[in-house]
Amino acid sequence: MLARIELFRAVDEATRTRIAEQAVARVYERGQLVFLQGAPSDRLYVLAKGAVKVYVTSRGGDIVELVRHHAPTVIGMVGLLDGTHSTTAEALERSTLLVIPRSELMGLVRSEGPVAEALVRALGAIARRTFQQVTDLAFLDLQGRVARQLLNLAGGGARTRQVTQGELATMVSGARQTVNQVLRSLESRGYIRAAGRAFEILDRERLEALAEQ
Repeated sequence: MLARIELFRAVDEATRTRIAEQAVARVYERGQLVFLQGAPSDRLYVLAKGAVKVYVTSRGGDIVELVRHHAPTVIGMVGLLDGTHSTTAEALERSTLLVIPRSELMGLVRSEGPVAEALVRALGAIARRTFQQVTDLAFLDLQGRVARQLLNLAGGGARTRQVTQGELATMVSGARQTVNQVLRSLESRGYIRAAGRAFEILDRERLEALAEQ
């Protein structure tokens, strides 16, 4: 499984086996926290099965969801490097994670050039995602942010991953009632169609236009 993750893809099989032997497998049920914003961090989490959402919480208790991770991938990378989690991670479904000690990863970074390069690329991807979210908040109205998030949730497909309207509201930094109104508007214009806890993308071109305004 580690061979499918960019961070470990370039190391040899013996090294991946050693990492797997050092890791501890933990199972998290839906709604269980993997780590908490502000808590100390001394380990990396490999999401082997399931899905996890990552979000930040304001002092007033407001939540903004930053990203949803689906296996296989790594999470908690920024916290691992600076020693403190800047976000909270919560299991969206029953999920299995491998917990790798910081000492093991730092040893790899020092001894394996490809691992260090992959780590830099992963941090760059986090920075790009954060920049995009800040840009969206600054320049896109709520309708545009909802359109972009629906496209993100759908990937290249015609149907989004399952998401509640409340969860969607935390992703786009909007009030739930207002987001519901935007969704109804998009549906009435034939851009999307509700399908249980997911949405079908009916007019990708017009959604993309809204997401670029």
